[in-house]
Amino acid sequence: MSTKPRVLFVDDDMDILLALSDYLCQEGFEVETVETGAAALQKSTTSSYDVVLLDVGLPDRDGIEVLNELSQAHPHLPVILLTAFTSLRNTANPAILDRAFAYLTKPYKRQEVKSAIHRACLARQVALGGLPGPSAPTVPNETFPSLLQPSPTEAPLNAATRPRFNLTAYDRLAEYVQLMQFAFDHVPEGILVADSDKRLRFANQAACDALGYTQEELQALRIPDIAPNHDNEKFRQRLESLRKGQPLSYTSIHRTKNGQEFPIEISVYLLNFQGQEFTCAVTQRIQVPSEGKAG
Repeated sequence: MSTKPRVLFVDDDMDILLALSDYLCQEGFEVETVETGAAALQKSTTSSYDVVLLDVGLPDRDGIEVLNELSQAHPHLPVILLTAFTSLRNTANPAILDRAFAYLTKPYKRQEVKSAIHRACLARQVALGGLPGPSAPTVPNETFPSLLQPSPTEAPLNAATRPRFNLTAYDRLAEYVQLMQFAFDHVPEGILVADSDKRLRFANQAACDALGYTQEELQALRIPDIAPNHDNEKFRQRLESLRKGQPLSYTSIHRTKNGQEFPIEISVYLLNFQGQEFTCAVTQRIQVPSEGKAG
């Protein structure tokens, strides 16, 4: 079974449909596409999705009507509206529009869409059960926290029409995630998290600085790309040791973006998140004494 976030993309513009769905697939999403509101409603009854990208201007149904039906049938399913209208809040029924997780105005950037999908998936996860741990925000299960906001390309709303946001579950989740990112980025050791395919999914600032990559660049790489001595058999053996609860620390070599290699001490931990295994490596550069220095 696929663990990729599942996206239903609804748009009748084939050029946009193909280009954006191809981009999202490359970014790790599983995307299904339909061109009408009726097809979207039908798909939602036969398949399960993590988020819906819904164009407002559909040939058979008004996108706001489709949003209304989706929200009634699937209250935990976040819907991101795609619209060419900057005055959507003034023209659409506010009671229905507020059921959308967000709306993005055209022309939107692909990175902007990806970011909105990630936020929607997090919000859905919280609404369905919350995050583990005592510091996780407490969220009611009736619905997902909405973050209805225009695209940054839209003109700012005036004071009369600007929505007032309370400290919702999403706000608390965003604050929690930002705090964790801030904490990890101020730890002197490098922290790298990789999935079961050895693809790097997270890197803190110390790891980025040591390797010379940005976080986005590292997330496009796999463990062998930065570990020239990577051995598949040793990796499998180490993974088995971790599954048995045995601590794992050793020395290795990392390679920077410009090809330089340096020795590291590494401690590896096994994480189980939503039924998937991740390896978390805490690394520290080994300082090699310069030759010729007096002892």
